[in-house]
Amino acid sequence: MSNDKLSRRNAVRGIGALGTVGALGGVSALLSQGASATAGGEISDPNVFTSSDGTVDWVSIQVTGRLNWNGFDDPVGEFRILSDVELKRNGNTLWSGRINDTGKVDATQGSDWGNSGEEIVLNGDYDEGRAGYIASDAGWGVVQRNRDNIYNNGYGLPENPAPAAPLYSNTDGSTVDTRIIVKSTYILYGKTGQELTGQSGYPERPQSSSSFVVSLNNESSSTNFGNSDAEGDTDNTVDVGIGNS
Repeated sequence: MSNDKLSRRNAVRGIGALGTVGALGGVSALLSQGASATAGGEISDPNVFTSSDGTVDWVSIQVTGRLNWNGFDDPVGEFRILSDVELKRNGNTLWSGRINDTGKVDATQGSDWGNSGEEIVLNGDYDEGRAGYIASDAGWGVVQRNRDNIYNNGYGLPENPAPAAPLYSNTDGSTVDTRIIVKSTYILYGKTGQELTGQSGYPERPQSSSSFVVSLNNESSSTNFGNSDAEGDTDNTVDVGIGNS
């Protein structure tokens, strides 16, 4: 098969969206003594790029998300997003690890953070930051060959993508399904740099998790949703042919 792409995105939106946020069909809510924080989002447009030798070069996705908090006694001044990926097949974990850590990010940037559709909003009674939200929208190569940033001409995020080696096809034409789980953990800090999440009177670090399935074989070449996945479900699946048909 020639070295071609399957619906590869030509550009990355949201260069400021340093975290991956997603929860398909659900929202994670954590409450503590009146203070709350919720994280949720969506994964869309999963794409796979394959080389002529039948190996996967990368898997890219579009991720949009939102973190909301409310009722904090101390205003939020900074935040941090930890992004993790897990590759699973038939209930077994093939690989798991951290793909990005934003470090502390100034929460007062407003719409100057990221691109169109991304922003940080601080509000709340008596002091801005006691409530607010963070909205993100980014295209990332979450899985990349040798964990190198080769997607989108070497776009630098995520810092350490998941490896592509666990994704392969069988020579007999049978399909190999791999579930890719993207997890995000938010950490919120006060204006003097102290962590608020997980402290007395505050919620634990909000987390979100979303996933999709890549189905590989050496015959078909298509990208779609709705086929059965690695755990017998019928949702968000990418079918990719990576061998000579």
